Amino acid sequence: MTFLDTQKISEKYKKQDCLWGLKPNKYVAQIPKTIKSGTVLDLGVGEGRNALFLVKQGFEVTGIDISKEAVNKLLKFAKKENLDVKGIVLDLVDFEFNHKYDVILSVATLHLVSKDKVIETIRKIKSHTKDKGINLLTVFTKKDIGYKEYPNLYFFNENELKELYKDWQILKYKNYIKEETHGEPHEHHICVLIAKNRGHSSNNSLYNLD
Repeated sequence: MTFLDTQKISEKYKKQDCLWGLKPNKYVAQIPKTIKSGTVLDLGVGEGRNALFLVKQGFEVTGIDISKEAVNKLLKFAKKENLDVKGIVLDLVDFEFNHKYDVILSVATLHLVSKDKVIETIRKIKSHTKDKGINLLTVFTKKDIGYKEYPNLYFFNENELKELYKDWQILKYKNYIKEETHGEPHEHHICVLIAKNRGHSSNNSLYNLD
């Protein structure tokens, strides 16, 4: 189960042309430097800022989101630019992995998954990533302001993802504070992981970003 007030978030999507903007996450923007093409699964696709960027780079992208309003906007933006992207309205924990992907990403979403499902979801993500494929995850940590306010959500320990991916090649791992401007100005404590399913050597410097 994913804990998200879908009615509340849908109202936010309706009030703004693009709630999160269309500029891709800076780490997602580096993916084409490692993998030139392939299949992508975006869990928590939202309005598609990352998915649309990757489609433009030649990737075949499937986006999953629990919000119908978000997926509708993803498809609208894609149609406007004549881009082919698949959007599915679904709680990500209910998604059935039927094949493997070259890239699976989840930006600012996995902490919304219930405690009894989040680790299982990450295991599914890993097991359905192709050899030499990439996982890119960003999550909120226990230092985040919402940790005590939302006990049903899963806030990660700062080194938890690193431990979960110790059998993969970790290209980037960083805990940082991000200032947000949606709603009232606030900060989030975030952990980013970029890891490669072992198979060949990689250029780690591709992700030496601040």
